[in-house]
Amino acid sequence: MPTPVNVDPAAFPIPQSLGMPKPLVARRLLQCKLEAWFRGSPVDDRDRALLDAQDVPWVHYAKTSYLRKIYHMKQSEGFETTDWTVENDDACKKMVAEAGGQLIGFDLDVCNSAQWKAMKVNVNITAKNTSFDWGFLSTTPSKIRIFRGAVESCPDHPWDAMILRDCYANTGGMQAVDSISSRYWDILVMKMCEDYDHPWVVVAVKDAGTYKPENHRACFCC
Repeated sequence: MPTPVNVDPAAFPIPQSLGMPKPLVARRLLQCKLEAWFRGSPVDDRDRALLDAQDVPWVHYAKTSYLRKIYHMKQSEGFETTDWTVENDDACKKMVAEAGGQLIGFDLDVCNSAQWKAMKVNVNITAKNTSFDWGFLSTTPSKIRIFRGAVESCPDHPWDAMILRDCYANTGGMQAVDSISSRYWDILVMKMCEDYDHPWVVVAVKDAGTYKPENHRACFCC
């Protein structure tokens, strides 16, 4: 997916007429109309760097890289997984919010008393130009913000956005590549009404600094 080009934001309500891939249109619209998504919540230099990031050479963008699933465990209960599908979208958002994530612009009934023992959100990365085919970049809910889409993006199903910070390699093939596993990664995913099973696609990935293994236990929870 090439770096966003300079396109008049007024054209975005009809992205098909631009002859541009929808993820590219979505990212450019978010760049141009940031406040329509952030709704007064803070925007820092790290957010802007992610929105402006060049493509990472080992990530295959578009529909093949997407938000995949949540690993979760409540107090006194067993380990479970929930796929992040259209059907589960609201439930997944609520789980993330209950475990420390932020929802901006949504009116969802979040249970602040939910007793989550552990939770991890996994982004499926389809790879290219490297030794592995795919892998998970993972992070915890406290590192996640989910933004309700602006009406300018789609009047019927606004394109929601999500920023996941400090994601790290969480599968063997990806962990074996030092240039990836030694780093944290910030990820922007957006939901653009294109795929029922995997509605959130990877739009941008940015190096976010040195991975610190001492911050992560050996179990799935962090």
